[in-house]
Amino acid sequence: MDQYIALLCPQAMNYSPQTLNDKLEAALTEYASTHKFLIGLSGGLDSVVLLHAMAKLRDQPGANFQLRALHINHQLQDQANSWEMHCLDLCAKLGVEFTATKVEISGSSGLENAARVARYREFEAALLIDEELLLAHHRDDQMETLLLRLIRGSGSRGLSGIQRSRVLGASRLLRPLLDIDREELQCYAESEQLIWVEDHSNKDEGFDRNYCRHTLLPLIEARWPEYRQSWSKSAVLASESEVLLQELASIDLAQITTVSKSIVSREKLLALSEPRRRNVLRHWLAGLGAKELGWNQLQQLSNEVLQGASGQFIAEGFQVFCFRESVYVLDSTELERDFDKIDLDSMPGLPVAGEVMLPSNGWLRIREAQGEGICADKLRNLSIRYRRGGETCRLAGRPSKTLKKILQESGVPPWLRSRIPLLFDGEDLAYIPDLGVDEELAAKGAQPGCIIEWEQPDLKLLA
Repeated sequence: MDQYIALLCPQAMNYSPQTLNDKLEAALTEYASTHKFLIGLSGGLDSVVLLHAMAKLRDQPGANFQLRALHINHQLQDQANSWEMHCLDLCAKLGVEFTATKVEISGSSGLENAARVARYREFEAALLIDEELLLAHHRDDQMETLLLRLIRGSGSRGLSGIQRSRVLGASRLLRPLLDIDREELQCYAESEQLIWVEDHSNKDEGFDRNYCRHTLLPLIEARWPEYRQSWSKSAVLASESEVLLQELASIDLAQITTVSKSIVSREKLLALSEPRRRNVLRHWLAGLGAKELGWNQLQQLSNEVLQGASGQFIAEGFQVFCFRESVYVLDSTELERDFDKIDLDSMPGLPVAGEVMLPSNGWLRIREAQGEGICADKLRNLSIRYRRGGETCRLAGRPSKTLKKILQESGVPPWLRSRIPLLFDGEDLAYIPDLGVDEELAAKGAQPGCIIEWEQPDLKLLA
């Protein structure tokens, strides 16, 4: 097992284990809402210090902490199993309940991101009721994050840095060491004679974060020794700016929302300034659970799609449509579901009203009428099909037109035009639900008729 105890920390005289324990206790008092904690334990310096310090707080007279530790074995290094055993031994010595789980890492977005996604999925699944997750991110992690996000062109939210706390599933995630430097954690570990493991991949400067940690930030510190305090202040200011932007976006969203959370007014959106429009678009999409758009995508949506005569914007997991005076966000999964051709052999006979379920495409509702809709005795001859192109129909009281023209004039949104169930008499288009019936098949006077309506599938993206 690759483990070590470093040489005595040169700055040890400036620190004491009690100082770190006091800071940890103060952070928990401010941010925690429970005394039941699950600690993410990698076996590295940071998480080992957090585990040990929490165990000391738990063992104080009058303390009421419940501690568990979870080790996630990513199975990416040869030493992964020995790290897991190290964590098991450490928890046994401290009297902390220990759980380990193995994950399979796969994904096209990079190994680091795939491992992170798998890790947080396991954390969320492991949390018990009224239990909060503690992670050992510290101030040097925060500095690395701020620098990387600045390099990548982040806005106020990104430059707010790592969050001290956030929602995680039905519970919360806390980072109680975020105001403590790594140097202080190392001094604590050496003072308490702790043993931890080293992941040698953390020294590989081919990874951006490691390059920041081992090359860039030491250069910055050599020139500006107090940079951590300054950058931390900037992160706080960026966080406050983000709060104000969210408050403004909430006000704007209330003004532009129409009949549904997934539909907003195009006119009111375009009346906003460009920065304000991008801000409310980001807020709107986030509230619907959409994956966040990058800067270029947000610019395209705001300045090109919304301002075109009509537009469609395709993103991961959702699509945005501009149609007439509204902007719609629809679920890509629902849009792409197969909807099959069926016939009406099982349709209930008249005069009993009935319904037909359309696979992945809503329902047809049938109700009896007199002198309206289609002649009842024609109903059993009909079959359901979907649009193929070239169809024409002479709706009752109107001239013959192509189906394309009828749908356009009737204001049927583009994403529904291929999904609308059409009723055919042989090869002739006989009935367009909700729009009308062919003149020759229409019920008149006292004739028994049948009105057919389409209950559309819910395609909206809703969180």
